[in-house]
Amino acid sequence: VWELLYWRAPGWSALALVGALGTLGCLARFSAISVGAYGALAVLGVTVPLRLHRATLQALRRHPPEPPCRTQPEGTVGLSPEGQQRWARLLARHLTAATRTLVRLFLVHSLPESL
Repeated sequence: VWELLYWRAPGWSALALVGALGTLGCLARFSAISVGAYGALAVLGVTVPLRLHRATLQALRRHPPEPPCRTQPEGTVGLSPEGQQRWARLLARHLTAATRTLVRLFLVHSLPESL
């Protein structure tokens, strides 16, 4: 952080300054939610093509496939029916709580909480 502030690495410092000024300029013109959403979209727009490029390069390499028995652990794999029900109830409880929180925040039931 100090190297950015004291401009010891001019390239990174300039990039940080342009990013901060661009973000502040966008926040002055648009809402914070839209700036955050478009920022997340920009990050996805960069990372998804890079991930696809990496997957393509790995697919083009001609490695012999590993035998499937090496990838699976020894013994039984899976949960008992009681364990499956317990995990399904836990997952449903968490999804319900997350959905209620998102609805409360995005539909602005409480302005300070949404901010």
